[in-house]
Amino acid sequence: FLIFACSDSRVSPTNILNLRPGEAFMARNIANLVPEFNKPKHAGVGAIIEYAIKHLNVEVIVVIGHSRCGGIERLLSLPDDETSYDFIDDWVSIGEPAKAKVIAEHPEASGDELHTLVEK
Repeated sequence: FLIFACSDSRVSPTNILNLRPGEAFMARNIANLVPEFNKPKHAGVGAIIEYAIKHLNVEVIVVIGHSRCGGIERLLSLPDDETSYDFIDDWVSIGEPAKAKVIAEHPEASGDELHTLVEK
């Protein structure tokens, strides 16, 4: 297995899937984001995917999301919130295209509904 999950400790793939050591290769980060292919700036996730597929011969990929994600909340606050989180803002901005798509498809959505739609 290759598993993508949020860094949030409430989302533990090992516990959720009852995994033993060595049964899965994992990528965990704030907001559970996978950068667009061919973006060397955020090559860490791409390296995980490449290693899992080419070296470990992984055939099954599992994505584990969760509700009320703080990373998605930060993404939704940009650019209005002037609090500076240089590293976090740079990372969650990877999700800007998804955020824009959701807003375009659901212009009436706001608050919790918008948060849930962007998480998906």
